Amino acid sequence: MTEPSSEDDRPRRPILVPAVGLVLATGLGITALLGGLNEAPDPKPPALKLATDIDQGQFKTQFVESRVTVVQPDTSFGDPKRFLEVEAKVTNEGDETAMVGSAFTSTLLKMTPEIKPKYGVITIVPTQSGPSELLQPGVPTKVLVRYELEPGVKPPDTITIDVGRRDYLKADWAPAYGWVTAKEEKDDKQVPVVLGQITLPVKPEARS
Repeated sequence: MTEPSSEDDRPRRPILVPAVGLVLATGLGITALLGGLNEAPDPKPPALKLATDIDQGQFKTQFVESRVTVVQPDTSFGDPKRFLEVEAKVTNEGDETAMVGSAFTSTLLKMTPEIKPKYGVITIVPTQSGPSELLQPGVPTKVLVRYELEPGVKPPDTITIDVGRRDYLKADWAPAYGWVTAKEEKDDKQVPVVLGQITLPVKPEARS
């Protein structure tokens, strides 16, 4: 007489828990490797090209070149100064005259490698009657941005500039209006918008 089959002889269902656990563990491992769900690195800003129009809101800009320039003193008592100089062609897209130093220079958010002039960045509009600080509306204008180099400091071979934007702000509830630096929220902070990065080779020293 054949004994009835016991429950141990029945086909067993595959146990899925370890597989699910393995998937979860793998996912957590990848997350940990990347630094956490909220710590993924920010995407790199797009690369901008030389001698092409860049829409910065208040300005339309073409970056021409970068070079080391030695400027002689106005009198015999001063010393020559070396500058890392960035040349750009800038068109003021607004309806009013803009100050190149406070307006256009504010869109040059960061330079890599960083150069911090002791007396600040110098921005000029060269004209036949001498340096100016004005950008007239609708006129493509040559602009020179100068970063003074300390004595003995070797200039970099290339520089990369983070380029920002300026937006026209007009509030409906108050008579406040004007061009301001465009900003966005990151990590609960308001930071300037980076349109992109432009890399310029630095030409060797020239005298002016």
